[in-house]
Amino acid sequence: MRKLLFLFPARAAVVAAAALLALATGCTYSHAPEPTPCVDAAPATYAAVISPIFEAHCRECHGATVYQALGGGNDYSSYAGIKQQSASLILGCIRHDPGFTQMPKGKDQLSACDIARIQAWIDAGQPNN
Repeated sequence: MRKLLFLFPARAAVVAAAALLALATGCTYSHAPEPTPCVDAAPATYAAVISPIFEAHCRECHGATVYQALGGGNDYSSYAGIKQQSASLILGCIRHDPGFTQMPKGKDQLSACDIARIQAWIDAGQPNN
């Protein structure tokens, strides 16, 4: 075998490079924590759960005084403004579904729990409670 590798040094280099590449791409390690399961996705009330989520993540750009100036076009400052929007638009944007503008723009995606809470609220008919 040694004699064969000596006769074909380029082949030995290719085999070694392929082995290193396979090893490097096959092993990964992530430092990201495991997501915490959402235990209280339903029922979500507008006043206690949904409005605070929109306040924390949406109203900076979609509030009553800024949404038109920033070109967002959607006013999420009140229950009526949120209710007026298509549920599929809101969910598509916050879930970062293909074909939708990812929201909040330029910031991290909402947590899985917040998305589940909004989904549960929408599934319940978007009550004003």
